[in-house]
Amino acid sequence: MNNNKFIIHVISVAFERLGELKVFVQSWLNQTENNWKLTVIHDGKNDKFNEIMEDYKKQRPDQIEYYSTEKRYNDYGHSLRDQALKKIKGEYVLLSNCDNYFVPKAMKYINEALSHIGSDLDVLMFNMVHSHQRKPNEGKPIPSYSPLNVEYARNAIDVSSAIVKKELAEQVGFRDKTFAGDATYFEDIYKIKKNETKIGKIARILLVHN
Repeated sequence: MNNNKFIIHVISVAFERLGELKVFVQSWLNQTENNWKLTVIHDGKNDKFNEIMEDYKKQRPDQIEYYSTEKRYNDYGHSLRDQALKKIKGEYVLLSNCDNYFVPKAMKYINEALSHIGSDLDVLMFNMVHSHQRKPNEGKPIPSYSPLNVEYARNAIDVSSAIVKKELAEQVGFRDKTFAGDATYFEDIYKIKKNETKIGKIARILLVHN
């Protein structure tokens, strides 16, 4: 698959935390490969957010867009994701929060995996460093900022740790507005094709979740 034939649309939600926002957007400007688009949505109006994002948009007018919602939904950004998934501008979509950041070669490794596996891939996962302390089924709790070996299962995947084919993401939207919305999103995607869902994985850490 020719890397120039597809775009990864990164949709990220924000609420204040503008210092972290700068780090997040810069992590995309730092990517070694540029077949991405970035949409950043602020939960409610914020003039300072607009100022910061306008500067980034000037740097990459064809790749970066942003807007603020008229009201604050205050539901982990899930309503914003649900709205944005109706307007995906690429063959794959990646959902995130604006306090995360991605390694500079994230797109390079995503491109390599898609080229190797093929364009019929539905979901491509990758490992991450997770900021939450986690409770495995057995054994001691895993401390915060430890590697997460991502699996396609509840409590083992984060919304930021996989890209999803546009058609599937558009179909399911983001219906679960609770804390567990990430898991529901991936479960809804799987229900469309069930055992025929083609899932791949990159055995590298591509982002840090904060």
